[in-house]
Amino acid sequence: MSVVEKAGSNILKTSFGKKNKKKKKDRDQVTEQVTNSDIANVGPEKLELDFEELAKNGFYNNNDRSTQLALELRAVKRRLLRRIGYLRASGERQAYRTPGKQRNLILVTSTRAGEGKTFSAINIALSLALEDNIETLLIDADLARPKVRDRLGLPHLPGLSDRLSNPRLNVNDMGWRLNNGPLSILPEGARSERPTDLFGSPEAQRLWTEVAMEKSDRLIILDAPPVLAATDAVVLAKYVDEIVFVVEANSTPEPAVAAAIDELVEINPNISVMLNRCQIGAGGAHYGSYEYYERADSEESLATAKQSDKG
Repeated sequence: MSVVEKAGSNILKTSFGKKNKKKKKDRDQVTEQVTNSDIANVGPEKLELDFEELAKNGFYNNNDRSTQLALELRAVKRRLLRRIGYLRASGERQAYRTPGKQRNLILVTSTRAGEGKTFSAINIALSLALEDNIETLLIDADLARPKVRDRLGLPHLPGLSDRLSNPRLNVNDMGWRLNNGPLSILPEGARSERPTDLFGSPEAQRLWTEVAMEKSDRLIILDAPPVLAATDAVVLAKYVDEIVFVVEANSTPEPAVAAAIDELVEINPNISVMLNRCQIGAGGAHYGSYEYYERADSEESLATAKQSDKG
């Protein structure tokens, strides 16, 4: 049985009131007040999630780690953490990270919209932080069609675009911080008409270097736009250490997947393919909703990459 991506709704124990339906003008006024303030260090909003409600909406439930989704995410994380050098082959954590090469920036993208990239990014971040107790920062880098706040039912706050426009802001003082786990969430921020220009700016490079080097044991998950929908993911690919490429099983045309991967691999060859919503019959040797494959280098064909991970 496959996991179906569902939009989050009422999943917060803390009350933010009704969903924010202010007009864009009001939203931008709130952002402007913060970004133009000389006092940027206000601290992140505290957040407490209702995991039972999360589970109803298809997300990871920290109170029940025996679910199929939890098991699937465990397999995904194991491969991902080994690829970035966070885990040894034995499954033990590395005692240290190489100075200057933290390998902790992870981009999640897909070929096109609707394949479950945001769903996957949120689940990976929740599982890393709450099951493995790894300091995790989830950033909504899909400025054109942000979904993280909507999936988690969060109100609007200044975020990534505001930080890129105003270097005085501190990422650690923005967004939300989970009360009962090492998870922070940075939303998309104010609407940007030209997000590619923001991501291609020198300030963007400084920001990604800053967040990567600030905490050697922190993992940063970027939920990026689909590759064939915008150029943003390709621009972001040059900054990150690993790319998780989400493909909706039995849906996305293979030529489209190959074209999207070719776009990325010219910039960054560290790409792994993860199939979402797999339909696996009873007795299958691997998990049903997520499959995770490595793409070792640019010469590996998509067909070869489709051999399933049984380890």
